[in-house]
Amino acid sequence: MNTAHAPRPGPARLRAYREAPWRVQTRALAIGLVAVLGIAATLSLFIFTGAQAAEAGLQVQRLIGERDTLLRRIEAQQVSLAQLNSVTWYFEKAYELGFEPVDPREMTFVQVPASIEATPSYLGPSRILYVDEGISLAPAYRETLLEWVVRALRGGGQP
Repeated sequence: MNTAHAPRPGPARLRAYREAPWRVQTRALAIGLVAVLGIAATLSLFIFTGAQAAEAGLQVQRLIGERDTLLRRIEAQQVSLAQLNSVTWYFEKAYELGFEPVDPREMTFVQVPASIEATPSYLGPSRILYVDEGISLAPAYRETLLEWVVRALRGGGQP
């Protein structure tokens, strides 16, 4: 192994390793452009996010106004419903239709004889549509599985 150090390069060699000035300028320009583009991209991201937030805020304000309008309409309709259900409104309508208040002692009651109790009618499906089970199904098909197992066990394994 050679333990001796390499000789120091002379001025001519040092100049050969130095980069050309146009390369240094190009590298500096490229680094500057990348920095400017990075800052512009970051700022555009912030601006885009801010614009979305502003748009969402405007939509929330519009929806709140719409809700308030609907609440006012509901309240107005509740007020008109309360007025229609008031006793005074019913009395006014009765007077308009020609009714007058009557003293209960002046009323004449008519006694109606008791009505004959009506027999209820069957509104279910007609029984004519259904066939009797005994006719349509053989006994083997009407037997449940449990009944079949019990019969098989009692019969000594013969189903």
